[in-house]
Amino acid sequence: MKTRPAVLIADDHPVVLAGLDLHLQRENFDVIVKATNVEELISGLQRPELDIVITDYSFGGEGDGLRMIERVRRLRPEIKIIVFSRVRPVGHARQLMAAGADAFVSKTVGLGFVTIACNTVQRGARYIDPSTEKLLQATSEGKSDTDVNSPGFPETRLSAREHEVLRLLAQGLSIREIAQRFQRSAKTVSVQKCAAMSKLGLSNEIELALYLSKLEEQ
Repeated sequence: MKTRPAVLIADDHPVVLAGLDLHLQRENFDVIVKATNVEELISGLQRPELDIVITDYSFGGEGDGLRMIERVRRLRPEIKIIVFSRVRPVGHARQLMAAGADAFVSKTVGLGFVTIACNTVQRGARYIDPSTEKLLQATSEGKSDTDVNSPGFPETRLSAREHEVLRLLAQGLSIREIAQRFQRSAKTVSVQKCAAMSKLGLSNEIELALYLSKLEEQ
């Protein structure tokens, strides 16, 4: 008798897969498939015990994310689909839900929201993380892009130095190397990293790695 929900996770960044796998196993989910591209995702859908798919929006330019979600829904109409992505224009979030996704969680929020999404969709409800929901509400109320990018949204609250520290961490530099580059102490750079993590709602190094993996693409 199955006691743990069976999950497929799909992302083209190994660090994201590793972080999601570790987190979900700790939260009593059974990760039975890890896919790095669309073909592996579709192949993994053949597992009959599958309950939940957690997938990025796109895989290195492989096709259209909306069509991918529609295809997954068509092939396995009974499973739950959670999109876990850094792509978060309001239009995309709405379109993904309309295409068949049961939940949307931005990679800019903590992994705890992935757990909430899994539990919510298992109950038959739909879910959008609070930060993205706030964006949706802002645009529904007719607020401008300037309003949406207000200090109420985590990424806009980072200082210039905090942004720079994260950018260099994403490039693979260590705290010591960043400190040498800017002629600061390693302690100062570490404090700036921790401050940025706090503002972004990142509670541990795994969540930071997930964030940096997408920051590197920008």
